[in-house]
Amino acid sequence: MFSGFKPIGVADVLDMLLVGSLVYLLLLWFKRTRAALVAMGLGLMILVYAVAFVSGMYMTVRLFQGFFAVFIVAVIVIFQEEIRSGFERLAVWSMTGGVLKAAPTHRQVEILVRSLGDMARDHIGALVVLQGLDPLDRHAQGGWDLDGELSEALIKSIFDSHSLGHDGALVVSEGRVARFGAQLPLSKDFGKITNLGTRHSAALGLSERTDALCLVVSEEHGRVSIAHRGELIPVENLEDLQDRIQAFLHRLLPQEPRSRARNFVTENWREKLIAAGISVLMWIFFVGIAGGR
Repeated sequence: MFSGFKPIGVADVLDMLLVGSLVYLLLLWFKRTRAALVAMGLGLMILVYAVAFVSGMYMTVRLFQGFFAVFIVAVIVIFQEEIRSGFERLAVWSMTGGVLKAAPTHRQVEILVRSLGDMARDHIGALVVLQGLDPLDRHAQGGWDLDGELSEALIKSIFDSHSLGHDGALVVSEGRVARFGAQLPLSKDFGKITNLGTRHSAALGLSERTDALCLVVSEEHGRVSIAHRGELIPVENLEDLQDRIQAFLHRLLPQEPRSRARNFVTENWREKLIAAGISVLMWIFFVGIAGGR
């Protein structure tokens, strides 16, 4: 039995903040990798383990401790690509502070939107990648380096059917055309790409692995779609396309402290509440009660 809770000190508060942050990152990872069933299974196992620990069921506790060791190894093997991308994202965030140094200007966005609109009208297939914070070197293979100025003439010439790189992707980085004719990884989410071409599969595949915004023009249907964070969304019109591109860039550009604080509170607030609750409960079970015995 226990006589009460262990007094909460500064170290305990920092402990809960750190654990809560790790749980929050883990929840975002599960959300973005669509591993909801894995998260539910893990949560159930943790709940059973906590009940067994508090109840003094030491054999069950020892059994679960061995299971968690095997589970961690299995997760690393199964999700090694996602884990690698997560470490890359953490490294980039530490160096950039989570903001882009440079991005396409409003005029360049208008040029891009107008070019894609013209190609959609003429049923010319195209795939344009706007790089976010995540590096693309591991995912965008082949093609030709360019470092050219983003212009309507350049975009349309690259996706002309006589161009050698028209079947690949055009990569825009820091407001310039960094590469064209690049080959992207294909998505395995066949439910989202049914009756769609290879360009849509490539756009969705890259968006599942990085934070890039992929713009794809359907050669068959003459329609523009956006792939971001593992979702493929057809745009209603050119105004909608421009608004979505501007919103993507706005989130990655430096913001005023007040706007950043507001975004911190409003973005992913459910995951933050869940992470905070799990952190407090873990402290109660594993520290508070144990310290009060």
